Amino acid sequence: MISKPTRHRIKFRDIALGQRFYDPISAEYFVKQSDSMAAMVTGVGDGTVPDEFEADDVVGIDQ
Repeated sequence: MISKPTRHRIKFRDIALGQRFYDPISAEYFVKQSDSMAAMVTGVGDGTVPDEFEADDVVGIDQ
């Protein structure tokens, strides 16, 4: 049996630099690059194009 990771809600500002997170709006995974930028690493993203996030944006962390 395969267990699905549990996703916890967290604000973007509380994510560490370099940490991977899930954005429920785009339904894709990103890696945080700075206090306001992250790069998509799934779907059409290759981790090179930054996207802007607000500090209060709610995102998900898989645990």
